[in-house]
Amino acid sequence: MGNYILKCIKTRELFDDNYTLHFSDGALIQAKYDKEFTPIEANGVWRYFDWLPTLKVSNQTAGTITYKADELGNRIGLSNLWVAFHGYWPEKGGICPTGSFKDMEAVPTIQRMKDHSCKGMICASAGNTARAFTHFCADDDFPLIVVVADIHANRIWAKKSMNMDSVKVVVVKDGNYQDAKDVAKQLSKLLPGWQLEGGAHNIARRDGIGSLILNSYEEIGRLPDHYFQAVGGGPGPIGVYEMMERLIDSGHYEGKVAKIHLSQNPEHCPIHNAWQRDSRELEAIDFPEGDAEVYSDYLLSETPAYSVTGGVYDVLEASNGETYIVEKDDAIAAGKIFEDVEKIDVLSPAKVALSSLIQAIEKGTVNHDDCVLLNVSGGGVQRLKNEIETEVVEPWVLDTKENLVPKIMSLL
Repeated sequence: MGNYILKCIKTRELFDDNYTLHFSDGALIQAKYDKEFTPIEANGVWRYFDWLPTLKVSNQTAGTITYKADELGNRIGLSNLWVAFHGYWPEKGGICPTGSFKDMEAVPTIQRMKDHSCKGMICASAGNTARAFTHFCADDDFPLIVVVADIHANRIWAKKSMNMDSVKVVVVKDGNYQDAKDVAKQLSKLLPGWQLEGGAHNIARRDGIGSLILNSYEEIGRLPDHYFQAVGGGPGPIGVYEMMERLIDSGHYEGKVAKIHLSQNPEHCPIHNAWQRDSRELEAIDFPEGDAEVYSDYLLSETPAYSVTGGVYDVLEASNGETYIVEKDDAIAAGKIFEDVEKIDVLSPAKVALSSLIQAIEKGTVNHDDCVLLNVSGGGVQRLKNEIETEVVEPWVLDTKENLVPKIMSLL
């Protein structure tokens, strides 16, 4: 189908795409493209259409802006720091309309679903993903059921001018992110023709977000020595690594992949814990008991794509990567440095990522003249809300986890 075929990373088998999320247990699938790295005249992710799993370019736009951050680099001790910014920043050309790089996942995912004649999408989120899919599904009039916990419902906002008829927001009362994922999965089994967006298992999400490294490659003229990002579920670093591998395997780039640096909250850091003890498997001891109070709850995930073949463990191993935990005060201090220098607000994951970079510099893991790419995964949200009228999307259904699925099915 189209310019790609799918491959199971574990078995190496090739097969056609049927909006496939799983092929064999414990492994991701990957898109194999039949074209070289040939950017086209298009905006955002669509510039890299030949390496996206869709049949055509849609009218929707989201993408990365990469720039050399000289003043920020000087403040923290780097001579060759680059920023991949995702969010609302008009004078810089920011083209992520809901303020995070999740917009880059939403755009190709919706087109991929349309390519396969899906009736609608089901999505669970802690905020940024839900907001991105809400915006773009509403914009495209594509049916969406988005499930969030009540503590995250206020993050599902949109421009007041948008028509929300195609979007149904489901809120789990007294719930958390995992509860939202459980409800979404139950719904997907009961609604023929509707599809889960798929998280890290969705090739359109990974390749959409992975396009950030292609944008940075074009701007820098090479792959960086180091790539820094805060991490929750894992589609970001996996997608970035896969795109770097494509550049090298295609013969377009003769260097090596960037060393991947991932950061989490100290109170909830399963990826960090497992990686520090050199374990491929996540264990109960890697997770806190009960709900953790954390600084950046965007980074909470009970089921990160860590152990699966092709997942975060493999990405860290292949890039000789590092993981970090970042205390709240350190993240806030790093965020203040960024916002003072760049004059734009950033979301908490970006502050965590910058703080981990400062840690790496202090430890000597990153040297003064190394080429470093910092992923500012979300920013400009406060500015957007000051300049554009927005409102929280009203819930379609709000109830406890055990009541939600029967109630939704009775309304459809």
